Amino acid sequence: MKCKGLWNGILEFFYPPRCLFCRKIVPPGREYCEACEKSLLSEHWSARMIEPQTGKTLVCIAPDQYDGPLRKAMLDFKFHNMPKHAHFFAQRIFSQMQQSSFLTRADFVVSVPLSRERLHQRGYNQSELIARELAALAGLPYFTVLEKHVENQEQHRLHKKDRRQNVRGVYRILPGAHQVENQRILLVDDILTTGATLGECAAVLYAAGAKEVLCAAACRVPTQPESISC
Repeated sequence: MKCKGLWNGILEFFYPPRCLFCRKIVPPGREYCEACEKSLLSEHWSARMIEPQTGKTLVCIAPDQYDGPLRKAMLDFKFHNMPKHAHFFAQRIFSQMQQSSFLTRADFVVSVPLSRERLHQRGYNQSELIARELAALAGLPYFTVLEKHVENQEQHRLHKKDRRQNVRGVYRILPGAHQVENQRILLVDDILTTGATLGECAAVLYAAGAKEVLCAAACRVPTQPESISC
């Protein structure tokens, strides 16, 4: 343990931690500087979404808008090999969860999966990393339950009306996965736009017998504040 602590100290001396927004050097243990912290104002958005296949109501939360420095941090996380950003986004979600009933209502945490091809290209599933960090913060187990077995078009390239159809049938329960029946599940994604992806994954979980599906995203693309449909 002493050797590990010494090694970490040496690494921090030569490669000190930097603010994930402005890249200034920050004290050990911090993820962003005081100036950037003051600019991060969580909106703690929440809404109820109707999943059309089951007619069930999904409660979804998202602490931040996908805009400004948070948008840049998310893009770096997803496309510039910065998996350590997962803890920051998980902490933001967890802070909002502490003000809701999500912590007491969920039995375990799952994430929206990537296809094998996309996972191979990126090297990690950003939603899974956030979900695992969130599960650790919340004291909940994480299970890999869903898989994406169809390679479809990227959602962000499509018009809102085409997104629901684009994700229809592309997810399924992973063979041999942890039991879903009669469980309350917290489903985690990175970005919420129309709710189509979360809605489709929730429909698969409900079809497998889930008792309740709660949804959380790190960021949401600003749309109509009161009505996001799956």
